Amino acid sequence: MTQKMNYSAGEIAERLNGRLACDASLRISGVATLEEADPSSISWVGSEATLSRMGSSQAAVIVVSHDAVVAEGSPVIRVDDPEMAACMLLELFAPPVDEVCMGIHETAVVHASAVVEGAAIGPYVTVGAGAEIGAGTQLHASVYVGSEVNIGRDCVLWPHVVIRERVQVGDRVIIHPHCTLGADGFGYIFREGRHQKIAQIGRVVIGDDVEIGANTTIDRAKSGVTHVGAGTKIDNLCQIAHNVVIGQHCILTGQTGIAGSTNIGDYVAFGGHGGASDHVNIGHQVQVAAMSVVTRDVEDGQVVRGVPCVPNSQFVREQAAVRKLPALLKRVHELEKRLAEIEKQ
Repeated sequence: MTQKMNYSAGEIAERLNGRLACDASLRISGVATLEEADPSSISWVGSEATLSRMGSSQAAVIVVSHDAVVAEGSPVIRVDDPEMAACMLLELFAPPVDEVCMGIHETAVVHASAVVEGAAIGPYVTVGAGAEIGAGTQLHASVYVGSEVNIGRDCVLWPHVVIRERVQVGDRVIIHPHCTLGADGFGYIFREGRHQKIAQIGRVVIGDDVEIGANTTIDRAKSGVTHVGAGTKIDNLCQIAHNVVIGQHCILTGQTGIAGSTNIGDYVAFGGHGGASDHVNIGHQVQVAAMSVVTRDVEDGQVVRGVPCVPNSQFVREQAAVRKLPALLKRVHELEKRLAEIEKQ
């Protein structure tokens, strides 16, 4: 059974580098939202919008910003960044996750030419010829690593991840269950009444500190490289096609799909179920709204929305006009009737 965490308010304030305004000896055993907190929990107020809900919370202590206006005597810890403090609290109270024991499990199949020293190889893992697994990396049960794959240090590959031949993965990468990296890109030409497969001979390269959600797929390039830049975070159920290049520190939320040979800059964010058609260039710091599709190049810093995407300001105007259509149609019909009566006269 997992031992329950327990800290004093004073200890927590010190960890958060915060200013304590309550009894330092208060014992805290969990972190929760304002609504879910009980008298043994710590919570946080991340914005002015949630400050008004603070009074009804049962939390023993609440983390707020230095300039937050709260009732006299409220048990608070004041910090520079409450949202960042909440991240630190969640990590502090997080129960331990499953880890793989160092060494090679007796059921694993590791090719004699593979280099796995210092890594943790779990049950029923397969590591192919010439593969290299960095020190501190954990391969959980039933992970498949193909030939000539290179995986960096301190990575975590959760169960049933598939890394096919010649894929390169950087350091501190987290890959969640059932991901596939390096499957063939979807490439065919139509000849003589059938679809002729185009050989996909390129690679996939994943930068440092990338996290890839469950059931996401990243296809190998037709030639060259499909690349995901350092620090990028990819949600569950995403599809990255062949020869896509994604920059650093991007966010791709659930069910995003990027078609082949698309280039995406740094700090780009895709909302859920968003996408891009093939061969488009998306600049740096672009935001693509949920359920929107990029079909042509987008310049740096734009916020785009719709199918196909247009600048957000244009989308808002167009949608406002669409909502007026029923009334406009009614007026048109009335004018047509009046015109018909005039023509009769």
